[in-house]
Amino acid sequence: MKLSCYEKISSGADLDVKEIQTVIKTLKNILKKGGVVVVSENDTLITTYNLDSYDRRLAFK
Repeated sequence: MKLSCYEKISSGADLDVKEIQTVIKTLKNILKKGGVVVVSENDTLITTYNLDSYDRRLAFK
């Protein structure tokens, strides 16, 4: 089974150049969007959404 970049990084394994470039691209996209909220429980990803996508005024209509 192939490990994801996150699993490799968290386990201390080395990444090759292509994996590092993929991580850099993903992080640049996150910065461009203003951040990302990650919802997880017990190390299980539930969902993610852009940090600035929530509008409190629309939530209570």
